[in-house]
Amino acid sequence: MKIKHLTPILVILLLGLLVTGNINILQGPLTSFMEWAQHAIGGPNAVGWSIVMLTLFVRLILMPFMVQQQHAATVQQEKMRLLQPQLTKIQEAQKNAKTQDEQMRASQAMMAVYRENGVSMFGGINFSIMLIQMPVFTGLYSAIQHSKDLVGASFYGISLTDKSPLLAVFTAALYFLQSYLSTIGIPEDQKKTMRSMMFMMPLMMLFTTWFTNGGVALYFSVGAIVMIFQQLIITMWRPRIRRHIGQTFDVKDVADDALAGNLAPAPEPTNRFAKALQSAQQAQQAQADAEIESETPKKTEAELRAENRARNAKKHAKPKEDDDDSSKS
Repeated sequence: MKIKHLTPILVILLLGLLVTGNINILQGPLTSFMEWAQHAIGGPNAVGWSIVMLTLFVRLILMPFMVQQQHAATVQQEKMRLLQPQLTKIQEAQKNAKTQDEQMRASQAMMAVYRENGVSMFGGINFSIMLIQMPVFTGLYSAIQHSKDLVGASFYGISLTDKSPLLAVFTAALYFLQSYLSTIGIPEDQKKTMRSMMFMMPLMMLFTTWFTNGGVALYFSVGAIVMIFQQLIITMWRPRIRRHIGQTFDVKDVADDALAGNLAPAPEPTNRFAKALQSAQQAQQAQADAEIESETPKKTEAELRAENRARNAKKHAKPKEDDDDSSKS
């Protein structure tokens, strides 16, 4: 069974942990590990090093999942790069659309390009991997946040009990570096959409670590260093991934047919989310058709009677013309 097929099971388990209040189920074991590391290291900086070791331990366990996630996202980015000419054409059609029906057709054409080429609109996001990480990181955060050993502890002169502006700025800088590395080697069009994230994530981390204690800020700093290492792996792999996609990915140019409505309808979806999405699209299409029909001027009863009289007169006139032609012959 593939990891992505575990998503429904993981959602149920995660909801169960949330409802029962056991989302921090891993806090106890992780706290025990941190205490063991602290006593094993010893010295005035033992608490800080125990946080570093705990963060590295958890991150290294999750690294295969994280690298797989980033690899899948990179593959989708490279496929999107090859589909960009078709997507640009459809985006122009969306801009020039004058009616809701034309806008709907352009949106359906966009999805048809993705579907016919086997590209995910979610950019390779694996929700199962995200769900696996959630209770782990929640337990890790709680173990550090509520550790009794943090009281009065410091890490090379940096207080782990109080707020640490230095660690907050350092963490934000690390997240900015990781975001910047993620834009290396990607097409300019995709880079534009990622620029907002490149600044949003560091600012969010700056805000988070500014108002928490130094222990939590140290945890985020070490996590950011691991993420930078993961991003460097993907950045080095990108040229190889690009060559592989260029050799194996067969681009189907379906934009014109999709805009003209000449493609076969999408196959019946197999999962509930896809079915709900298709139902919403069909409802939107029906609404657009109803609006177009309502905008069409309806003929009055007098106009309909006049048309009927004209048709009847035409029918009566035709036999008369046939009689005249026969008499002349």
